[in-house]
Amino acid sequence: MSKSISTHVGTGTLRLVGSEEVQSGVVPGLAEVSETMLWSLHNRAHEAKRGDGVLDDPASVRIHGAIDYDFDGRFGEPEGLLAVRAAGIDRAIQEWLRQHPDGCVVSLGEGLETQVRRVDNGRMHWLSVDLRDAIQLRERFLPSTGRFRHLSVSALDPAWMDAVDPSAGVFVVAQGLLMYLEPREVRALFTGVADRFPGAEMVFDVVPRWFSALTARGLMKTRNYRLPRMPWGINRDEVEPTLRGWHPNIAEVTFLDYVAPRGLPRAMASLIHEIPFVRHEVPSLIHVAIGNAVPKLMTSPRAGEFEITSVATEVPSLRPEPATSLKGLQMPINDPVSETYSIAGFFAAVTRNADRGGAVATATRKVIGKRVALGMAAALNPLGADHDEFAQIIPEKVEAFTSASAIMLEHSSHAGRKIARLASDEMTTASRAVAAMISCSSPAALAEAQANMALAWFERAASSFLGLGMLALDAHDAALAPIRQTVVANAERLGEYS
Repeated sequence: MSKSISTHVGTGTLRLVGSEEVQSGVVPGLAEVSETMLWSLHNRAHEAKRGDGVLDDPASVRIHGAIDYDFDGRFGEPEGLLAVRAAGIDRAIQEWLRQHPDGCVVSLGEGLETQVRRVDNGRMHWLSVDLRDAIQLRERFLPSTGRFRHLSVSALDPAWMDAVDPSAGVFVVAQGLLMYLEPREVRALFTGVADRFPGAEMVFDVVPRWFSALTARGLMKTRNYRLPRMPWGINRDEVEPTLRGWHPNIAEVTFLDYVAPRGLPRAMASLIHEIPFVRHEVPSLIHVAIGNAVPKLMTSPRAGEFEITSVATEVPSLRPEPATSLKGLQMPINDPVSETYSIAGFFAAVTRNADRGGAVATATRKVIGKRVALGMAAALNPLGADHDEFAQIIPEKVEAFTSASAIMLEHSSHAGRKIARLASDEMTTASRAVAAMISCSSPAALAEAQANMALAWFERAASSFLGLGMLALDAHDAALAPIRQTVVANAERLGEYS
């Protein structure tokens, strides 16, 4: 895509390739985000040359060969994922064109993408929207025609929508674009499309939050190429609630196949898909169908909406929830071993406990200091001593620690039962796995059964590890509650808490 472009596009000479005249020796002067059009071109051309490639794209091979640029030195060996992305979008467009043969496809920020040549049915219309210099480079290799138009305008400028005839249907492609935009820009673009083109469909790809964060720190793809910053990162499980929170007229959200085409990267992608706490933290290719009806627009964000905002750590309040007695603080025990937890949730619980424990320690130091001062004052003036305060010290401590011990004992018993259940389940699973392997009729079937067993074990182990960790953290937080309440009561009486 092309969000910004700098310097010039060098000239070249015309030469004949097959039945087409193409520009040769073109030196593209691209920088930052604009240069990514060459990265995706490199992927598509390389994949198209392979005998087992996932993409038939002679136009990309032609353009790739005509550009004077050190693709390998800049981007390294192509991994094929961007070609998989292009092929997935091709299939979505072709399926749509079967229902809308005269429809209009709008490709936003497509750079040197040759998709129009791969999916053309002879009747459709295509609008390529990009910045002026990017369109000028595109015109050298993919000239506009009566059905294939180029528009020199930013994808963020709603003026491009005026150039679209929606009468035969609209399909919007934002390939390799949205991650380079600010979150507010993504929302404005998406809601603009949904408002303007009811019944349209849209395909776009996203990167997960962790990858977005790495690009903000300056992620190097190779020693010669630093990836541009990608401000909009979103995890897979956040996509649908976010889109539905942005606009009420979303008919369907689906995920298209988007994994490496072969080898170890594909095997790793399959493994990651089986791990609960990381399966959503992968790049995704999303297909959205916008409803035909135009409901009343919302005046405020809907519940469950995910906004990309600055991460702020909230200092937890020392004051616990109101309770009539310490017994009322005995918290219900969750069952995290049977639930799915994320790594982020686990570390959030660790941070929560550490912050609450630190807050209790700070308040305790203040209470002790105040009581030492009261004790010194009582020694100097016994008649003026605060006898009521001294009378509460021992009983309240006994009650607080007794309640904490009871809570810890209850949680420990619960954890013991869970561990016993996990051990029993593992024995049952192991017995079934042995039976399954014994029944295998060939070495290939045995290898597949072993691989499936390993994947299943890894998923269970990871989930159990997080679940048991959460049990321990919840037990610690629950046991701390009566002590926290006592410290709060002490501090309030002694004027050290506000």
